[in-house]
Amino acid sequence: MPATRALRAALAEPWAITAEGLELVLSVAARENDVSIEALEAYRAEHVPTAERLTRRGAVAILDVRGPLVSRANLFTAISGATSYDVLRRDLQASLDDPSIRAIVMSYDTPGGSVTNVDELAKAVRAGKAIKPIVAYVGGAAASAGYWLASQSTEIVIADTALLGSIGVRAALQDTSKKDAEAGRIEFISSQSPGKRTDLSTDEGRARIQRTIDALAEVFIATVADGRGVKPDDVIAKFGGGDVLIGSAAVAAGMADRIGNFEAVIKELDGRSPSTTSKFRSTTMNEQMIARAEHDAAVAAARTEGQTVGEKAGATAERTRIQAILNLPEAKGRETSAMHLAFTTDLSAETAKGVLSGLEAAKPEPENDADIDGQRSHEAVGGLVVFDPKADKQPNKAEKTKAAWGEVTSKLNARM
Repeated sequence: MPATRALRAALAEPWAITAEGLELVLSVAARENDVSIEALEAYRAEHVPTAERLTRRGAVAILDVRGPLVSRANLFTAISGATSYDVLRRDLQASLDDPSIRAIVMSYDTPGGSVTNVDELAKAVRAGKAIKPIVAYVGGAAASAGYWLASQSTEIVIADTALLGSIGVRAALQDTSKKDAEAGRIEFISSQSPGKRTDLSTDEGRARIQRTIDALAEVFIATVADGRGVKPDDVIAKFGGGDVLIGSAAVAAGMADRIGNFEAVIKELDGRSPSTTSKFRSTTMNEQMIARAEHDAAVAAARTEGQTVGEKAGATAERTRIQAILNLPEAKGRETSAMHLAFTTDLSAETAKGVLSGLEAAKPEPENDADIDGQRSHEAVGGLVVFDPKADKQPNKAEKTKAAWGEVTSKLNARM
């Protein structure tokens, strides 16, 4: 039976898909003439410009990623149960634009699919998770291109029996050279473009195809590494090497974040406040800003506490210094100078002691106030304290002492 148009199209491009998935795609593509009237009607009815695959539960949008993945929606997707990247891309954007949707769940059960345009959708998922949480839930499988997409999510939650991995690229090509020769078909290629026609019957031709497949796999691996926050070498060494890992083994390898179930994920996301982010991996700018703000707040609090402690310690030390100077034996008879040294300088008690000892002590105050007129006090720093002989009355000794200590108290309180 000659190859159908769908089969030829399927064989013409590389696939990031499991072997079983590719067999399904090729099998369905080969049944181009087995389409029923009901299938055609269903295709016409369901294929609308908005490509409505999006559903929601409360404030959570649900995008089903099921069956083989192809670049664009067409008759093939309608009859095979496949999912197209362009439909997913439009529905994802609609979810991001809707202010009533707080989170998005992409529910996976796919063997993978076409490499064409998968990276564009992967980048859209990666950018979208900076706007709203995008959780990948894998109940069945997220293999190959399916994992390419899931790895870009905010978080990957999987069932105990879920299959993850099959990281790599495969191509199924038909060598038609013998058939073309038998049919007398001759093909001419421009001499400027020797690489335009690959001869699969030669080592060089097969090596050229291998280089293409390897280059695509490098992009696949690098994308997964970025999405999961690991190095490409870790993806190669720990993520199955092209095989799939199941459930807890996938979590242990770092391919998924936790084991869970679909209903619990929906309930968890629908019950979250818009500001809650604690249960999701911190790969977004918002999370980095929150962590930075908490750090800055902690630093500010520590500085304030340190400043308060320092001020208290400084006040205590200053109070001790002032009291030590005023209580010096050398301050007796030199009270005014002692007060000057205590309150207007930063001299230590020991230094103040030396200064005071070099000053002449004041003579004893006469009991009769009238005897004060004309007398001078020799107590001073750098000079004498002179009493006004024209004053009607000078305070007696008791009054002067009381006034002096009142001044000491006021200044001491002010310094504290």
